[in-house]
Formats: sequence, structure tokens, C-alpha cells
Amino acid sequence: MAYLFLVRFMETKVPLRLVAVIFSTVLLSSGCQKKNAATNPNSESKSETHESTKPLQAADLVGYNGTILRKTVDRIKGTNDKHNQEIGKTVESGPEQ
Repeated sequence: MAYLFLVRFMETKVPLRLVAVIFSTVLLSSGCQKKNAATNPNSESKSETHESTKPLQAADLVGYNGTILRKTVDRIKGTNDKHNQEIGKTVESGPEQ
């Protein structure tokens, strides 16, 4: 009886192990492709200067328009950066009297 349980357990373990190996291979190969896909930094537009928003384009996978989402966040970050620069200039110039 215990032997039968062990045989069934091993039969399900082999396909799960195979799926795990295939999945990890796909993940590793997709990670390697990012290193090989070099982009020209001079060709980027000003709206795409924020590298931290690149993962937002993956929102396409769940039904959102990732390109529009990324451009919106880039625009917001750009506005925030300009605002922070203005505040920095104000602080550096000293208090107005």
C-alpha cells in the first residue's frame, strides 16, 4: 500500500520537475536577451528618460495600455523634477526679504 503511494508520488514529481526546469530556462533566456538588446541612448526622446518606468510597459500583459501608462508617469516625473529644481534654486538663492 505504501509502495503504491510512493509510485504515484514519483509519477507526479517527474512532470512537475520537468515543468520547473522548462520555466526556469525560459526565465533565464529572457533575462539574457535584455543584455544583448543594446539601445542607442542618443535616440531616446525626452519623454523616455526615466528608466524606472520601463517596467510599466508590462501592464500590457494584464489589459492596460502600458505605453500610455509609462508616458503618463514619465510626464509626471518630469514635472516633479522641474518643480524640485525650482525649489532647489529658491533654497540656494536664500530667503527673500
